[in-house]
Amino acid sequence: MTAAAGSIGRVIASYGQRGILADSDGNRYRYVLKGRRLRVVCGDWVNWEPADKGNEARVTGVRERRNALERPDSRGKTELLAANLSRIVVVIAPEPAPDFYLVDRYICAAEMQGIAAAVAWNKADITNDLPAELTDYAKLGYPILRTSATETTGIAVLAQALRDGVSLLAGQSGVGKSSLINALIPSADVTVGALSVANREGRHTTTASFMHTLPGGGELIDTPGVREFAPVIPDLSKVQNGFREILSLAAECRFSDCQHMREPDCAVKKACETGQISARRYASYKRLRNSAAGLQ
Repeated sequence: MTAAAGSIGRVIASYGQRGILADSDGNRYRYVLKGRRLRVVCGDWVNWEPADKGNEARVTGVRERRNALERPDSRGKTELLAANLSRIVVVIAPEPAPDFYLVDRYICAAEMQGIAAAVAWNKADITNDLPAELTDYAKLGYPILRTSATETTGIAVLAQALRDGVSLLAGQSGVGKSSLINALIPSADVTVGALSVANREGRHTTTASFMHTLPGGGELIDTPGVREFAPVIPDLSKVQNGFREILSLAAECRFSDCQHMREPDCAVKKACETGQISARRYASYKRLRNSAAGLQ
């Protein structure tokens, strides 16, 4: 293997200190990280050099990220999930029961990072009934994609929506992300996790993040399913930036620094009382803000 000084590659698979990168010609190399403090995630553009042994690469640095999807971990540090995204598609399904507060948190993260967001209602073959919450998202301008990997419903529409840039499928375990990837990319060889009959919750089947190239254009990152996610919020006043309906009303509040919690003459609270905005979404905003402040 030969590599010019300052070679640039993109991480297409990431698992701990190792992974796979692709160079400018599309050649793939297994890599190791140079230095324990270096953190690399799927979607990163990196500097690399040949390693000392075999056909491996050594990642020496990470180039500036356009954005990053990250969350606090159990130790109070920041866990990187993916970088340089164009859009996040949050996948939900009738089974397991959708967690719309989790959906809100992914959408909030996308809004705060300048990433487009959409919601996919997967396993649409199970029921014709759509949750009312999907209407709320549609009113806010988020695309709603109805899909079924089993019946291939909506797969072409989903592929069209993902044709440009780098997208990421996110959501609970067991909602069918891997099945959607298999439908979009028959050669992906993604293991599909079975739902546990006992508790109807999905088992984690993806242990690493991996970037797939879509036949019709674009790249798609698959990440492990989660039960918990929250965006990293260093400034509590910025939480409203993740809820576009709240941000649009903020200028009408009595106080310019209104946080839409207990302040008088709050336009957001009034809009919630009159049904102008979703009471559940407002509750989600408050829960996220309180959680980020360490109040719950």
